[in-house]
Amino acid sequence: MDRDEGSSKHPVKAANDDPMGPEDPGAIDPDVDLDIISNTYRAIVDQEAFDAMIESWQAKLGRIPDDEKASKQLSGALLAQLALARTTLDGLDIPAENDPLARAVRDVPGPALVLSPEGRVVVTNTEGASVLGARQGNFLDLDRVDPRSLETFRTMMRAANKRANRSQAILRMSPLHDGDPILAEAWLLTPKIDGAAFVVIRSLEIEWTERASEMLGEAFGLSAAEVEIARIFFRVRDVAATAAARNVSLLTVRTQLKSIMAKTEAPSQVELMRLLAMTAGRAIQDRQGKTDAWRDPLGREEVLNLADGRSIAWTWLGDPNGRPVILCRGLPMCYLLPPDSEGQLRDAGIKLLALSRPGFGNSSQHVNLSPLEDNLAALRGFLDHVVKAPCIAIGLSNGVLPLLADASLHPDRFQALIAIGYTGVLDRSGIRRLQPTQQAMMRLVGMLPWLVDLMAKQAHRMIQTYGVDWYIERAYRTRPLDYATCTDPNLAPFIRNACSHLLAQGHQTFVRELLLARSDIDPVIETLSVPLTWVAPQEDGVFDEASFRLIERRNPRISVRPLAKAGELALYQQTSSIVDLIIATAIGKTDGLDQTCRASP
Repeated sequence: MDRDEGSSKHPVKAANDDPMGPEDPGAIDPDVDLDIISNTYRAIVDQEAFDAMIESWQAKLGRIPDDEKASKQLSGALLAQLALARTTLDGLDIPAENDPLARAVRDVPGPALVLSPEGRVVVTNTEGASVLGARQGNFLDLDRVDPRSLETFRTMMRAANKRANRSQAILRMSPLHDGDPILAEAWLLTPKIDGAAFVVIRSLEIEWTERASEMLGEAFGLSAAEVEIARIFFRVRDVAATAAARNVSLLTVRTQLKSIMAKTEAPSQVELMRLLAMTAGRAIQDRQGKTDAWRDPLGREEVLNLADGRSIAWTWLGDPNGRPVILCRGLPMCYLLPPDSEGQLRDAGIKLLALSRPGFGNSSQHVNLSPLEDNLAALRGFLDHVVKAPCIAIGLSNGVLPLLADASLHPDRFQALIAIGYTGVLDRSGIRRLQPTQQAMMRLVGMLPWLVDLMAKQAHRMIQTYGVDWYIERAYRTRPLDYATCTDPNLAPFIRNACSHLLAQGHQTFVRELLLARSDIDPVIETLSVPLTWVAPQEDGVFDEASFRLIERRNPRISVRPLAKAGELALYQQTSSIVDLIIATAIGKTDGLDQTCRASP
């Protein structure tokens, strides 16, 4: 395994040591190579060109055998141009975000958030989180809506579900902590024609900060008393109310306001208010529209810092004192079970530990190790220092690979394993059924990891620019069930949070996950002594039931359970069935379950 996959100082030389170029001259196609180069440069700024680049690579790879000599089939001239493109890309800034939901909370000097039709927080800025307690994936607390605006708010939510005819409103919102209600605008946002509607709530007010007081005093030479009068006047918008708040006479406030207006050269109270608003807005400009790269929507994240410098992060659902069960996500846009399953886990006495593997969320990655070695080190650190006892472990998609590798070496760590979807490296035929983008990257990452690093960086730019929908279109548009799941507005909070969890540390995590998927753990299947239940989604679109049955035949400890009405995103599609399996496995009663997992309608 390449131990420094994306950082070669001489990628062309490392990729192709033959100065004469490919061994097979027939693999050289100048037209295809030119298309690859042209589309690679265009894809830096053009989202449509990214698709064209993938098509060009598909044409190229279709003529190259998938073996250890594949990289020799690429000309030195082609690789030199692509290396130059990578250098060019490294020197560019990330373009402005163009995702409509993210734009709605950007450049807002106060709390702002977007709600799904059922009332879950899809995206929020930092002010929305701190002032209104909005957490991505959670329902907005109705206590944050002033009673005077509650019916209007409910009408807006009905309108998002097409049960009312209202597109905008003014709301009063109650701060999380004591304070006057905040005036906010609310309107419906429909990112796509005939798509689902989201509810945007944005403050119409600007917070007055200590920095605003400092700026006002310094700029106009105001006294401390005058600054305080200006602050109160800005907040209450009335001379008499200012006097009452200051506990001074009306005459005193009027005199002080005249002095303030003279020093600021504001001809009227209206113009003074405008000046104060500009000052307050400028004072918090560095906070406007900021969203965290990733935050635990449950607010429970813990981080273990080991002596070797490794950080391991995790959160949890269910019973805080319950039996530990580990969940390791993979590349799919799934990180947490929907919160609705929390009660089911709590009642069963299970604490589901959602582990952030290396490079995900706030868990560090060590690029001096291969992806599999890095994952094993993190997993063992977590088991040794946090879990401290044999446990059940669940691997979602390629997240099962480090679990299998560790279980083969240390079976005493695990009572049982559950794998959900993905046979990956164990069934190479499935690679040919991947989406074009995924298939090209899986081929190339085994040949030239630095090329996939370039493509992943381009894709990351597009996601940051156009939002997670850009990726969803390319990953799931030919898989109806998964695509419908991704585009369900009520699942948008979880999908977006999982995407942020994957990309919190940049595109390198994606590249290393592809490398992990190619790790050779095939021999583990025969030697595995830990019971393994492999859930086989019947609408996966890549790996069919036969792929899973092939694995089942290789070891009597492995049992396959087909799952109807489920694809790659089974965790969201059949949550209740999967939780039933987790509970049954934890209490040792899997024999009581049907051999086919019960799917919800």
